[in-house]
Amino acid sequence: MTVDPITLEVIRNRLIAASGDIRRVVERAAYSPVLYEVIDFSCALLDAEANLVAETPGLPIFLANLTYSVRSTYETIGRDNLKPGDVILCNDPYNGGFTHCPDIVVLCPAFYEGEIHGWAAFRGHTVDMGGIYPGGWYANTTEVFQEGFRLPPVKIWMEGNPNEDVFRLIRANTRVPVSVLGDIRAMIAGVRTGSQRLLDVIEKYGLETTLGSIAEILEQGDTLARAALSRIPNGTYSAQAVLDGDGNDDAPLSQKLLLKLKITVEDEKMIVDFTGTSPQSIGPMNTPEPSTISAARYGFKIITTPYLPSNEGSFRPLEVIIPEGSILKPNFPAATAMWPTPITTIPDLMLRAVAPAVPEQVRGGHFGDSMADFIYGTDPRTGQYYVCAEGDAGGYGGQHNRDGAPALFSMALGDTYNVPVEVAEIRYPWLVERFELNQDTGGPGKYRGGLGARRDYRVIGHDAGMTVTTDRVLNTPPWGIFGGKEGRPSITRVYRTDGGEEEWRKVSNLPLKDGDLVSFQTGGGGGYGSPLERDPEMVLQDVINEYISAASARDDYGVVIKEPEMQVDQEATQKLREEMKASQGG
Repeated sequence: MTVDPITLEVIRNRLIAASGDIRRVVERAAYSPVLYEVIDFSCALLDAEANLVAETPGLPIFLANLTYSVRSTYETIGRDNLKPGDVILCNDPYNGGFTHCPDIVVLCPAFYEGEIHGWAAFRGHTVDMGGIYPGGWYANTTEVFQEGFRLPPVKIWMEGNPNEDVFRLIRANTRVPVSVLGDIRAMIAGVRTGSQRLLDVIEKYGLETTLGSIAEILEQGDTLARAALSRIPNGTYSAQAVLDGDGNDDAPLSQKLLLKLKITVEDEKMIVDFTGTSPQSIGPMNTPEPSTISAARYGFKIITTPYLPSNEGSFRPLEVIIPEGSILKPNFPAATAMWPTPITTIPDLMLRAVAPAVPEQVRGGHFGDSMADFIYGTDPRTGQYYVCAEGDAGGYGGQHNRDGAPALFSMALGDTYNVPVEVAEIRYPWLVERFELNQDTGGPGKYRGGLGARRDYRVIGHDAGMTVTTDRVLNTPPWGIFGGKEGRPSITRVYRTDGGEEEWRKVSNLPLKDGDLVSFQTGGGGGYGSPLERDPEMVLQDVINEYISAASARDDYGVVIKEPEMQVDQEATQKLREEMKASQGG
């Protein structure tokens, strides 16, 4: 049916608002900062056939796999076995979850006149679902059985009542049951609210009008994406990166994992082909297929319609080819704890590939990793066990007309946030001694890469453990484009009370002693264009703001600054830049 444009827009925005209501309920009811502060989750409404209809800002890498979670529910439980009032929960990386064990999916069908006409969906991170170490994110596991308690789609709420059997199973398999079960109850409340909001739309506008509007929303998404693709020259574009690998730094498992893609644009269609990517890794750097598709969708959205709402139609012109048994489509029971690490680089690589065709739509490489870190132990103030899970924000690459953004979360994590200093010190037995932008981390360029950040935690009154999983340090640092230089990669430093100092990229369950200081230092983005073309006055302002050092101004940008006047020495700068251009072959 045809829906008038005004009604269509009202319904479109009510559905988007409904997904936002899921988010608000979870933010207000969740127990863990990883949900109510970091916003490590995504919310969506889907139609009865599991097509994405509306979403609220969240993790872009969850764009596709909520669809697959609903499909897994149909296959596992059976569509005919679902009843009004049911809520489904799953986290199995190979059946319903499609990420890693700490990520919980909660789904609520919207029944109207006895039939399912849509779904409210949520995926979010819990701080612990068992596994060999706290937190559920490791560098050294070799099979999924080591990584935590796995649930295929099960009914956690049955016809309006809690399924206590499932709650008991989860309680018995997590180190922090109060937080995890509290978070899951918040998720259930969120999707039940979202499902009711969809039913409210149906009640107000009628089933036929609502379903007709959803069909038109998807069709418009398709049309707009194809129109955007038509502005990209037909052709084949390629890029690749070499990931550092998995395993602890002092006991590596897989090393130099190749991530390779070829993009073919032809007649309003895009094919992203990952043929040539490394076989699945020995360790946990493997990404289930639906999450790889999510990452490709994210890159596609940036290139085509970045400022428009997402829905299933937005991705109809995209085809994704993934080799079986690769790190992007592993076979069971491959470990998946580090699943975000390979796909964090995929949108970056897609932009790098098409850069020659659409230079004004791309940027230099970003810092390129989730920079996930976990600290855990027994809080001496309460005697209760705690697990803190969060990422760290780094720099994005420069663009054709502006510097890269500083201190944002990775492309995989999207619209997430840090745990504020005040919350960290109240919730956990730490002292936050430093939280600042990290000088000289952004890649030099006509437009500089964004800066990374430094955040220092000192452990107070107890011994603790730590896990970090940082990549893109050794083999493929944040790249510059069109003459821009690399950004500085990420690193974690531990300063021991005995004066020792350690550097870690990846380590699982590292012991921390009372008084040790952990410094999470994220990398910066790559530069865009030659740094010798940057306006010297902009370089001077960067030095004054302490974004770059005077040494970098001279060595990278060819700008000589007179101190203490803090002025550009124009004559010396011109001479130095001419010498540098000559030494670089013009």
